[in-house]
Amino acid sequence: MAVRKVDHQRMLADARTIRENISRARGYLRRDDLYRCIEAANDALVLKGTSSALGMGRSEVDLLFVEMCDEFSRYPRVVAFLESIGVSGGPFLRYKAGDETLLIKKLTAFRIKMEDVEEHQSAREEKRRAAQRDEWLALGREHLAQKSFPKGKVYLRRVVESYGEEPGIVREVGSLFFEAGLLPEAAEMFMLAIKTTPSDEQAWRGAIEAWDALGEFKQAEALYLDAVRTFGGHPMTFLNIAKFYLKWNRKDDAYAYAQRALDLDGSLTEAQEIQDRIERR
Repeated sequence: MAVRKVDHQRMLADARTIRENISRARGYLRRDDLYRCIEAANDALVLKGTSSALGMGRSEVDLLFVEMCDEFSRYPRVVAFLESIGVSGGPFLRYKAGDETLLIKKLTAFRIKMEDVEEHQSAREEKRRAAQRDEWLALGREHLAQKSFPKGKVYLRRVVESYGEEPGIVREVGSLFFEAGLLPEAAEMFMLAIKTTPSDEQAWRGAIEAWDALGEFKQAEALYLDAVRTFGGHPMTFLNIAKFYLKWNRKDDAYAYAQRALDLDGSLTEAQEIQDRIERR
């Protein structure tokens, strides 16, 4: 008697779990998540195939499987994908009790094929995007070299708008502007590169050089000091700051940073020369 009660409880639990998995599969299908739909459907089919008995719940479960298979087979994205690979002529899935293993194989094959197609499509799209990016960069360089600055800026700004999330792209555009003498545009791009990738030391150097070349010493100073806070103190950084302050005619600051450079590396003769020059004046 106890054994029958346990078997009955197990049958109820199996039927409930199958219904829940079918419900999940249909929900994912409505949300256009085909991969999760297939995963939930296969979970339901595996349990159905391994449950020797479901008692009174069998007929309800079979009906739910029929409905799920029909919905999947009629789903527009499923139909379109099957047609794109040359599969047509009737419902992709037909449920019949006992065919659970066959349906699992068909759903698994569908998922693998869709993943393969999407991977190839993604690779083709990435190749197309890379070709477009390289074309705009080349056109931008060409127009800047020809002093056709408005056209060059159009192409390079287009690169930043479309590909700015790619590592180094915004900084590269900033460098092109800097080389062409377009200092405000270069400073703008380097600052954007710092904002998107704060760890890009080349972007920091480029921004400092651009602001310095523009005579915007306060902007350059702020970046130097922020760079020290971001990357830490380095003797060459302190030496560069000392040279910057000397150029700005802030001798006390130049002397102080030359000393900070020497404190870390006593062999920096250039730092010592800065101090000697200031002391002689």
